[in-house]
Amino acid sequence: MLSVLYWSVGLTYAQTGIGTRDPQGALHIDGGKDNAATITAAQAANDVIIDKTTGFMGVGVLPAQIKVKLDMRSAGTENALGLSTTTMTAAAAAAGAVRYDETSAPVGPKIEVSDGSVWNKVYIAPQKAVIVVRKVQSQSITQNTATTITNWNEVRDMSNSFNPTTGEFTAPRDGTYTFLLTFNFVSTVINDGSRVESQFYNTGTGTVLASVYKTFGQSMTGTADDANSTRTTQAGGSSTVTLTLTAGTKVVARLLHNLVTSGSVALRVTTNSSDPSNPDDGFNNLTIIEH
Repeated sequence: MLSVLYWSVGLTYAQTGIGTRDPQGALHIDGGKDNAATITAAQAANDVIIDKTTGFMGVGVLPAQIKVKLDMRSAGTENALGLSTTTMTAAAAAAGAVRYDETSAPVGPKIEVSDGSVWNKVYIAPQKAVIVVRKVQSQSITQNTATTITNWNEVRDMSNSFNPTTGEFTAPRDGTYTFLLTFNFVSTVINDGSRVESQFYNTGTGTVLASVYKTFGQSMTGTADDANSTRTTQAGGSSTVTLTLTAGTKVVARLLHNLVTSGSVALRVTTNSSDPSNPDDGFNNLTIIEH
């Protein structure tokens, strides 16, 4: 009788191993039966271990790495959690319950969480596109030729959806995007009644999605009404457009002008981009924001 009682008490504190001779927890199942004397993370990937101190369960996780009640962050590649649907009400399942659902409104595959009263669809907000670029490299815009602004200096690209070399933005998903372009040319004698057109151009379809005009009235071009005098002028402006784009749509910013009779006019850029106090810094910028 004493012998049987002693064995029963001792069993209370034992570690049980299934498929392994060296259990690492209160219960250790080695599904692959491949554990060595010193178990590795790769060998533990097919194991189930219950920590003998906390009672937490690790699936494919070494005891020292089990941090929560059910921990599946193993060295293996199959760390998925399979969920199924349930007809239980959210109240019956209680707050914090999770289910996979396809039939409830809105119909379609989704993960839902109970708040104790209703099932709520889990929504993971994507990283919205936020692009901020500026010109620090000189570029000439040819007279009467729509010219894509290229070789931008990238300040921020939250979604990795802008190519600063080509100036091409690719919409990461269906949605609404606002483009804000500011431009400024170097001082030159410009024509009376000239204008600059900012274009937002779809490179895939070859179409202008939106354009904004900036006009310039009277200037001193050396004619009789200017007392035969000339004066250089800086042409500049800004444009803001909001576009609805489908995923994958590629858009560039272009400038078209008739400021001079022939030739081209260069954009005004700083000669020292590391000095924000430089008087030529910050005139040509492009910002794109996804709503």
